[in-house]
Amino acid sequence: MTDGPSEWLDGIPYRLWRANQALNGHTVTAIEDLGVTVTQLGICVHLDELGHMSASDLARLFRLTPQSTTTALNHLERMGWVVRVPHPVHKRVIWYELTEAGLKGADEGRARVAVVNREVDEVLDADQQTVLRAALAALTSRFDGVEVPTSTMWPLLGQRRD
Repeated sequence: MTDGPSEWLDGIPYRLWRANQALNGHTVTAIEDLGVTVTQLGICVHLDELGHMSASDLARLFRLTPQSTTTALNHLERMGWVVRVPHPVHKRVIWYELTEAGLKGADEGRARVAVVNREVDEVLDADQQTVLRAALAALTSRFDGVEVPTSTMWPLLGQRRD
């Protein structure tokens, strides 16, 4: 045993993983009665903010297997939150879009996650938040190539809902 935490326990990857696990668990609790997972809610929010997306777009965006994405979309479709629509140009591409129920669900989920965001804001002061956001953006850009997704692979009608 050492006097302090090991390199493993004190490393940034481990600390990020622990923080992610804690915040994810807290978020799961906040949305559990909506009947969706954090990933399924994320899919709905991204469809709302980025517009129509294919299952492949969503799998790449969330770093999920195509099978996991299909499972999530099938659940959302059974709940009446998403529907499939054909791409107007690329007829073999199927887009997913939110229904009115899906828009309401995404809005309710956003409101609940906003409470979690405010709880995080209570832990970190404004300077810490600024530094953490910049650090997370730098890590994401370095290891993922892009910080935040801005569009679908199949543009045309995929525009943000105002």
